Amino acid sequence: MADLIGLYGGSFDPVHQGHVQTILELQQRLPFREIRFLPAARSPLKGAATAADQRLQMLQLALASHPGLSIDNRELNRPGPSYTIDTLREIRAELGPEQALVFIMGMDSLLDLPRWKHWQKLTDYAHLLVASRPGFSPVFSPELGDWLKSVRPASPELLQCHSAGLVLLLETMPWAIASRELRAAMARGENMAQHLPGAVWEYVQNHKLYLAETTQPNESA
Repeated sequence: MADLIGLYGGSFDPVHQGHVQTILELQQRLPFREIRFLPAARSPLKGAATAADQRLQMLQLALASHPGLSIDNRELNRPGPSYTIDTLREIRAELGPEQALVFIMGMDSLLDLPRWKHWQKLTDYAHLLVASRPGFSPVFSPELGDWLKSVRPASPELLQCHSAGLVLLLETMPWAIASRELRAAMARGENMAQHLPGAVWEYVQNHKLYLAETTQPNESA
């Protein structure tokens, strides 16, 4: 059975402990050769974001001490909105048909999946791994629920047996934290140091980020 390559997309505005610790947990539980963070330029489903170079620098600081975690900035270099289907198609073409790819997302993103471009074709290029809170019972729309019945594996080990095509829902340690809530709290002047990697908090302070809603159009769906 092959090792996995993970792909974790998002705006990371800012990257916080929930992002990093969830990925570290998955790294321990599944045989990932590497997990790439994919910062988005501009999401079709979200508004403006902090400047791309600042979000990239914060990611670099957050991941610097974690072997096996890297950054793929292709979406930041692509003009226009970021569509996950385009990114997965591109990476699949680079790595070939045999490599097992796993696109990692949260439950909130899964519930919103029918709004994504060509969402039912995402599994043509990669597995989807959905991190969910223990004990949380999501309510799927009929369309999404029917689709999930056809793609959910009987066990996590099956992700290694196929290069793409499956959707694994996996309970992970809950992190009651969201970037938008952190931005709002910091705009009010609250200390959010406990929710951010130390180097990221220092960067935010030094660059006076999130003190006001003065953002630039940048941000994946």
